[in-house]
Amino acid sequence: MIKKILSIFLVLVLSLSGLVFNAKDVNAEPLFRVMDIDVDNTDMSDVNVLYVERGDTLNIRVETETVEPLPIGFISIKDVRIKAEIDGYEYDDIEDSSEMFDMEAGVRYVKHLTLSIPEDIDASQNYDLRIRVYNREENIETPYTLRIKSQRHLLDIKDVLFTPGLNLNADQPLFTTVRIENMGDKKEEDIKVEVSVPQLGRSGATYIDELVSFEELDRFEEGETSESSDSIYMDLRGAQPGTYDLIVKVEYNRGHDELTQSYKLTIAGASKVTVQESLIVDATEKSKSTAAGQGVVYKVDIANMGSTVRTFTGEVSGLDWGSYRVDPALTIVQPGSTGELFVYVSPNQDVNGQKTFTMNVKEGNNVVKQISFQTNVIETEGKWDNVSTGLEIGFIVLLIILVILGIILAVTKMGKKENNEPLGESYY
Repeated sequence: MIKKILSIFLVLVLSLSGLVFNAKDVNAEPLFRVMDIDVDNTDMSDVNVLYVERGDTLNIRVETETVEPLPIGFISIKDVRIKAEIDGYEYDDIEDSSEMFDMEAGVRYVKHLTLSIPEDIDASQNYDLRIRVYNREENIETPYTLRIKSQRHLLDIKDVLFTPGLNLNADQPLFTTVRIENMGDKKEEDIKVEVSVPQLGRSGATYIDELVSFEELDRFEEGETSESSDSIYMDLRGAQPGTYDLIVKVEYNRGHDELTQSYKLTIAGASKVTVQESLIVDATEKSKSTAAGQGVVYKVDIANMGSTVRTFTGEVSGLDWGSYRVDPALTIVQPGSTGELFVYVSPNQDVNGQKTFTMNVKEGNNVVKQISFQTNVIETEGKWDNVSTGLEIGFIVLLIILVILGIILAVTKMGKKENNEPLGESYY
């Protein structure tokens, strides 16, 4: 009898437990809900597509609360998290999420998230923005559409190269080359690139004539969207040893916009300078790409830190795979000044792949610097390939026309034959 009573009691307990643990299942409404979502103070409840720009930072505000009353067995909702993400960026995840939190009945929770739109994300396209409120049992996702456009004016410093580096002796000059990319909608002209050490009162500057936008390049296929500046020379002689702020500044859009990057420049004590050490010869860009039959230019910078005028020439070797010339044939560099030698290279039509050559910078008969260069020759279709392709297409079209004409002639002959046949015999 006691066993029967215990069995019945156990069945009742299990049944009640099932009712408690399955209370959420019989209630179709989720345990929590999203009350409001704002993106940059814009209420997203009635927005179909939100316009944003590359480089923008989106501030997202999410309000959520539990349902009331909570189902039987729930005092609070555990381990809730809110996440925002943008799909479709090639190089990384664009997402942000809150810390886990517990939600009590009757309390509204507000969480703030931040998403940074990359400056190199593809523009003029739609992207999915998804806001999720979830835990292990529930997942509420709210999707939106973002229309990402590029700013009208936006440049980006892609790379900065320092020669010989950011650790110098006081008697060494510094060469700086800055690579800039146009990420905006508009073509930029007369871009000023300046390098300065304000604490020393030293600076140098150069200009990039123009950089077209990606949209213009797609339409006209002319111009460059990114380019490296000429080497900027800075004379640091007489500077006291120490560590200084070096500022790279780019001014564009008629001087209305600028961007800067800061570096640390360390100058050691002056060394005893010999005739050879009073000279710096180097090339910032030693590797470039070009198509067969087209040209590419390498630049060699020369800094004369001595007290006498010096004269230099350039001698090229190992370039039997193309044509070249060195310009100028003779460069004269005054004391405390810089000079340049340019090597113009044009690969032969049948050349492709990685090619190298060497340039000896000579003072008289003495080689003062040997520099190795690399050229990546991109294979392109030759003129005969284009002609051959055109002939093949023409032959196929002609063959199709002949087949069609043959069918027409065959049908015409059959029709004539049927018309000329006697339908029966005649008797007179």
